[in-house]
Amino acid sequence: MVPPPLFADLGKPARDVFSRGYNFGHIKLDTTTRSGDIEFKTNCLQNIGSGKLFGGIDVKYKIPAQNMTLAERWNTDNTLSTEIVIDNKLLKGLKLILETAYAPYVGKRSGKVKAEFKHDAISLNGDVNIDSTGGPIFNVGGVVGYNNFFVGAHTGFDPAKTKLTHSNFGVAFDKGEFGIHALINNGNEYGGNLYHRVNNQLEMAANLNWTGGEQATRFGVAAKYDVDRDTVFRGKINNASQLGVGLTHTLKPGLKFTVSALINLPNFSEGGHKLGFGIEYDAPVRKN
Repeated sequence: MVPPPLFADLGKPARDVFSRGYNFGHIKLDTTTRSGDIEFKTNCLQNIGSGKLFGGIDVKYKIPAQNMTLAERWNTDNTLSTEIVIDNKLLKGLKLILETAYAPYVGKRSGKVKAEFKHDAISLNGDVNIDSTGGPIFNVGGVVGYNNFFVGAHTGFDPAKTKLTHSNFGVAFDKGEFGIHALINNGNEYGGNLYHRVNNQLEMAANLNWTGGEQATRFGVAAKYDVDRDTVFRGKINNASQLGVGLTHTLKPGLKFTVSALINLPNFSEGGHKLGFGIEYDAPVRKN
């Protein structure tokens, strides 16, 4: 039996249709290479409007004998971070994660300890932050599942203020090719999404959100269509008549080029539209 998803992953298939494959207003370059148990990633992101450039380097080292992964990251904001992951070592289904970050320019240190546990009918996760500028915040969540139905909750607690930081609830039904998700955040924000894999080429999604005290309801529809094995077309539109389109083409194994655009239909002639370009290179693993 497949364990339920974590609370943050409820409704994820629909969110992926809306978010993946778009890069409005940016030029993006991502590369991934591997050498044995070591993985190297680089990313570069430039804002077309402001010209600001952001980049980072990620080195990940796997230790299979200990079910451990070590990751070191550095970015152009001069933040150094480390992540240690131990998966299925101490207990089957248990993942322990330690994250630390240090910004030497401002002298800020932070960290987070996370734990995830997945079993046949339940998934649990929790974390606590370790911040040099403030007290800890505790977060905990859980999801129970039965026959493709899931019910979950996630909440946070601030001991210094003795109050909850948030309280979120969600229910979902996921049958692979079809899924529906509904949520309530802090008793004031309501929403949900719908996902449907029509066939092997076409995926469709819709979302709906409403906040208490507001008259307007936010909604959108999106689709992902695999034109052929090398080309993927994406499109989405929301109630503000903002149209997003994206096209991803595989130039060769491991090398993808993406172009996307966000078009403001009500003010089409006034401009203000956003273009985005991206190149993603994932070096194929060579067989000896």
